Amino acid sequence: MDSSDISDQLSSKENTLSRPPQRGFSLNFLYTAPWWLIGLIIIGISVVFLLLDNEVYSRIFNQLKEGIGMTLAVSGIAYISAIIIGLVVGLIRSNPPAPPHNPGVVATLRAVFHTIIYNIATFYVAVMRGLPILIVLLIVAFVLVPAIRDAINATFGLALDIKGSSPQSAIIALAFTYGAFESEVFRAGIQSIGKGQIEAARSLGMNYRQTAQFVILPQAIRRILPPLGNDMIAMIKDSSLVQILAVRDITQIAKTSSGASFRYLETYLVVAFIYLTLTVIGSLIVRLIERFTKIEAS
Repeated sequence: MDSSDISDQLSSKENTLSRPPQRGFSLNFLYTAPWWLIGLIIIGISVVFLLLDNEVYSRIFNQLKEGIGMTLAVSGIAYISAIIIGLVVGLIRSNPPAPPHNPGVVATLRAVFHTIIYNIATFYVAVMRGLPILIVLLIVAFVLVPAIRDAINATFGLALDIKGSSPQSAIIALAFTYGAFESEVFRAGIQSIGKGQIEAARSLGMNYRQTAQFVILPQAIRRILPPLGNDMIAMIKDSSLVQILAVRDITQIAKTSSGASFRYLETYLVVAFIYLTLTVIGSLIVRLIERFTKIEAS
């Protein structure tokens, strides 16, 4: 074999290696396919057929439709309130108190006020994170709301008829409970921003409010979107606890309906389907928001 034959064989091998691989049957989809979503879709379609074709399931779902609106209303209002509370408390706790740099009276009063507010916020977070949500619901409904109502009526001579077992009490309890958790999420996000950016903003003449509004919060919120989304899903699930206050949400109506008809399997299967649908839709919305913010950031 001469050198020309060897060079021809080498060139043919190079051409073979340089060719793009031929398309054929690949098993990669077995690993990359969203099987969890396919499973959920199959279960959802099966339950939908039951709701449409079975008279018992259809009647149960029609009874529970009223509770869907109450569940979404309580969860939505409580979550928005918790976000506001968490943002305020998180901003306070992300800036620990320190002795004033200037010995003036104004600076000293500000430092003392900051110390008091910081300790109040820390006390609130420690207490609310250490209590079960059910206990908070009971305390708000049967202790705080009646006490505040009676105090207002006695002080101003009014006749307010605010009941402890009401959606308003449930919203207050859920908002203050989740507000403590959201404050820690905001605090972690705020403190994750480099101090160099804060010092650069201060060197440009920005005060604390401007630095937080234009430099810290836009970056921190992008970073904490996943835990905020998880807490929104958890709020929808934990809202089922308000049934102990006789609030007519999904769980309360299901409890009453199943107790009267003794169809526990059918009733709670529909309840599980409704909650699963709400949480999956919420998860997809959170993912879309995360993807959108990443695109905006890039």
